[in-house]
Amino acid sequence: ALGKRGRPAHSAAMPDSTRQRAAALGLADAASFRFWHRDVLRWGDTDGLGHINNVTFARFCESGRVAYTAACGRACGAASEDFVVVHLSIDFRAEMRFPGEVMGGARLLDIGRSSFRLGHGLFQDGRCAATAESVLAMVDRATGAPRPIPDALRAALRDPPA
Repeated sequence: ALGKRGRPAHSAAMPDSTRQRAAALGLADAASFRFWHRDVLRWGDTDGLGHINNVTFARFCESGRVAYTAACGRACGAASEDFVVVHLSIDFRAEMRFPGEVMGGARLLDIGRSSFRLGHGLFQDGRCAATAESVLAMVDRATGAPRPIPDALRAALRDPPA
């Protein structure tokens, strides 16, 4: 199927099971997020087709993860243990185009002993352009071994400041 500009419609290529998972998690619904971050789209973010390159979507998720953990009192590199990304999946739902900004919603989906899963929604002009999930694991910075998430941080991750 072709989109408005005669190019393949990205959302038409998405498997039904992926759409169903995103719908079940509510990640395409802006109202499901309480925590938000804002990024500005740059001309350099565009590709040869004139839309925002797919790699940039991953950067927006990174901005969200960093802002979310910082809001929870965990600045990157500030302690003897830190988070590493062990999984990132992005479902592209619509094109984003320069100029403009992207609003990224982030929320906790699940938390384990040493890792947690965040859900992301990326929105331009109120339209969901992508949903994503990331898993972060807490590790000892010197050894790389998994470390349990401290209780205070666990509580903050469950209820971050808006």
